[in-house]
Amino acid sequence: MEAFGLSNTILPVAVLLALAVFVPVLTVSSPVMTQQALALGMLAAIGLVLLFASLLFAELYRREGNDIVIAFLGDPLGRSVFFVSRALMSGMFWGPIIAFVWFGRAIEVERRKGEAKVRAKVYGEKPQ
Repeated sequence: MEAFGLSNTILPVAVLLALAVFVPVLTVSSPVMTQQALALGMLAAIGLVLLFASLLFAELYRREGNDIVIAFLGDPLGRSVFFVSRALMSGMFWGPIIAFVWFGRAIEVERRKGEAKVRAKVYGEKPQ
């Protein structure tokens, strides 16, 4: 098997980067007004990306000719830790991307909170 190629390096990294951008859209609702709700949604997104990355690395090892099912049946905890550790190492590629997404969403939350305070002062509405 080649060490660096389209199917074993470039496509998995591209898929993980895309997931780091688009999974937070699913886990964090748009009108979120608190940093706590944003943090919970972003942590869920990170967990989902880690889970998918673990499954992706298991598939890549299967494609190399390793019997993943027998390995999992023999040592389920060891194999799980192995693939999760590979997923964590891949975080050096998608981690900064999801951090920027988190930072951008945090700015949006603070903007919405500021707008709610202005509306409360100007129009007498109660802030949310």
